Amino acid sequence: MLKSDMTGFSERFKDAQIGLKEILTVMDITLEDQPKEFAALSPYDVLEGLDDSIDRTVHGAKIERFRPRKGNQPFHTFEIHTEGGEVLGYLNMIYLRKPIPCYYLVYVEVLSPFRGRGLGQRILKAFGEFTEDKGSVGLLDNIIPPADPTYGIYTKLGWKPIEDLSGEGMVNGGGHYMVYVPVSIRAPDLREKLVKLLFRIKKKRPIIDMRDNEAMVKRTISEFRSVYEALERLFDIELSTGTSDPLMHFMFTKFVTKVLGFQRRIASLLGYTGGESLEQISISDRIKSLPIQPYSLWGSKEVQAEIWGEEKMVRTLPEELKKEPTKYIEDLPLYRRPYLSSWMDKEKEGRFLNLKIRDLLELTFDPTKLREFHHAGAEYIFERISPHFLSFIEKKRKMLPKIAEDVERMRLRDISVQINAPLAIFRDRGNVYILRKKVEGIHLDEALDQLRTSPHLKDMNRAMGIDRMAVMMINEVKSRLMRVFDSSLREEIEDLTFFISWDLQKNIPKIMVDVTGISMHTLWVA
Repeated sequence: MLKSDMTGFSERFKDAQIGLKEILTVMDITLEDQPKEFAALSPYDVLEGLDDSIDRTVHGAKIERFRPRKGNQPFHTFEIHTEGGEVLGYLNMIYLRKPIPCYYLVYVEVLSPFRGRGLGQRILKAFGEFTEDKGSVGLLDNIIPPADPTYGIYTKLGWKPIEDLSGEGMVNGGGHYMVYVPVSIRAPDLREKLVKLLFRIKKKRPIIDMRDNEAMVKRTISEFRSVYEALERLFDIELSTGTSDPLMHFMFTKFVTKVLGFQRRIASLLGYTGGESLEQISISDRIKSLPIQPYSLWGSKEVQAEIWGEEKMVRTLPEELKKEPTKYIEDLPLYRRPYLSSWMDKEKEGRFLNLKIRDLLELTFDPTKLREFHHAGAEYIFERISPHFLSFIEKKRKMLPKIAEDVERMRLRDISVQINAPLAIFRDRGNVYILRKKVEGIHLDEALDQLRTSPHLKDMNRAMGIDRMAVMMINEVKSRLMRVFDSSLREEIEDLTFFISWDLQKNIPKIMVDVTGISMHTLWVA
């Protein structure tokens, strides 16, 4: 789909009476995967004057404060409001009176389309002025690494690592706490009070995090509902007349996959009980019946496909694949992972040539992301990933060979530990694909879910503790790597992906049982 195919896209938003914030939120959720180098081929390009509109909105924004309300608002809140009253960002905090008056900054966020324009600094500055006025210290657990440019915003506004005031060795446990002490604070025993304050905060963290999670889920569900309604208005003519539109299919598919991804994440959130359900997002039958369009169609004759990786592997690939990666890969058969196999068995094969939105909702994931590839007598898997993860994959591709020798020397109860690094990376039409060897195993998360929920596996797992054994083995691999590489690769080691031995035909784990207990055949690190 070229730029000429999207003429009038800007007019669609006007005709649908969709405001700037809604426009940006819709595009952020449905089109944010499109990398900048393809910007001239995406709908962003046809929204003339978008940057100027954002600048005017940011310039007129004001910060409003709201007190806690019983039931639905447990936090003191700052919100960044446009002149029309729309919320562009917020800051949540709680008040602790002892051992020293303190406002603990729970969370701060600016909507992604409005970031990098000074709003984050403005709301943090307002927080500092507020604590100054109240004669209270500010405290936060900063998840932003010091190397990140955003970290500098805090230090420029007077935030300091709490160790600078409490002393090294006085702060135990996890977290990267920072403190803001207004000039109005005059406490001779500040050091001791900060240590006590931190101890109290850590005791309260589970409850604070639970409330923060609840608030986040409510906000996100509300945002999803708003985006869904905006998409229906945006494509009202096509939906009313039954007209097929690839861009419409693409945007609704992206929306649904984002909703399903969020649904999986919140299931593991601390304190989430399902009280705020994604069933509040009511998707109509006419949307459910739309064909899916899970990959980007944007392309240009001037922009050639890019392929890189192991030289020998790339050189021997089929010419059709190297010429048109997206078309070739998206025509390959789906990978029959356990999540998909039972569903495929009960459906007609032809249905997979025409998957609908309702199929994604039934499966709760996009089955087209993984494709099987048979080449030169070997089996491989293609994975379609968000272009935003490309730098992460590149980092991992360079890191895995560094740990390969240490990993493959490991013998954990006779388990073979192997590396499965990316063999090649493809970038084409705004899509990114990773090529890896197909292994006789499945992702740890899917394995644990199968062991704990599948009727034919639950009892066996309960009796043998296969899930506990798998987690224990993986933790041992991580611990050994941490000892070998110290802190130099700590973050990369934490982000490693693991696959455990699995019989895909029978959908059962491959395990060994002897007098010493149970163990896996093979563990793959990716």
